[in-house]
Amino acid sequence: MKKILNLDTFRFMVAFLIVAIHVYPFVTINSELDYYFTHVFCRIGVPLFLMITGYFILPKDIDTLKKYTIKIIKIYLLCMLIYLPINIYAQQLQSWSILDLIKNIFLNGTFYHLWYFPALILGLWVTYFLIKHLNKKLVWVIVVILYIIGLLGDSYYGTLVCIPSVLKFYNIIFQVFDYTRNGLFYVPIFLMLGYSFKGREKSNNKLLIVGLIISFIFMFLESYFLRLYDLQRHDSMYLFLVPVMYYLFSLIIYNTNSSNKKLRSLATIIYIIHPLVIIGIRFIGGILNIEDIIVYNNLIHYILVCLISLMCSYLFIKILELIKSKKSS
Repeated sequence: MKKILNLDTFRFMVAFLIVAIHVYPFVTINSELDYYFTHVFCRIGVPLFLMITGYFILPKDIDTLKKYTIKIIKIYLLCMLIYLPINIYAQQLQSWSILDLIKNIFLNGTFYHLWYFPALILGLWVTYFLIKHLNKKLVWVIVVILYIIGLLGDSYYGTLVCIPSVLKFYNIIFQVFDYTRNGLFYVPIFLMLGYSFKGREKSNNKLLIVGLIISFIFMFLESYFLRLYDLQRHDSMYLFLVPVMYYLFSLIIYNTNSSNKKLRSLATIIYIIHPLVIIGIRFIGGILNIEDIIVYNNLIHYILVCLISLMCSYLFIKILELIKSKKSS
């Protein structure tokens, strides 16, 4: 099992869950099923990415963190260039003020899925600073408080309606960030969770599975009542998402903590390019007049997006390998 499964195997698998969030694969079959799959179950995707990063990157020396940050900045800059023509075509740049442009580049992302890169950079440095300057218990207190602040601005936003002074505080936050799902309120707790598994002794798998199942049940119930009472501003953050990720990561890390660079690269590229694939399929569907089959049938659309994203990612990696081999020869 350890030879087949590793941390990057799971990173690769959850990349397709993140794709689902942007495609809604079951909405034409059953809207309730689609909601609980995409808006609840698939929310494990990004936290798992973050926990793996926290496990491997924190709390290494500052030079290592600088090198990793530069790597992420390069990827993010490339992503911004890739999606710039779409920003221009959609007339987004014209609607942004200089302040909007600065906020989108450095905090919110210039395309809907690119928020992850500035959030990761901010979250890494915030968490690194806390770990280096404070004791572990105080770090946990701070990251939990930050997550609760984020939670109240996300899934629990509707609970603040009767507290005008608190609403004013969140209105200030939303003048800076698009969502509280960001590098300050959302990212640190999952980076810290990943980091906390370093050197930890293995737990009983059966107990972890039971904990995971119970946590998932409570997260689904949580989402049910949040939706029932229309409390959500967004749905990235749940109270029970934290124990879900703890038990899930425990099961993964205690069975294998190895890695696979190729799968890691595939997962990253799939995350980056899948919105392009979505746009491309819609464009081709319109030209060939087969939108009903490959676009409006969401399950087929999802399968196509996943397959094409995977093939393009694999091809890109092979081309890079070929270029590198030619340079070295």
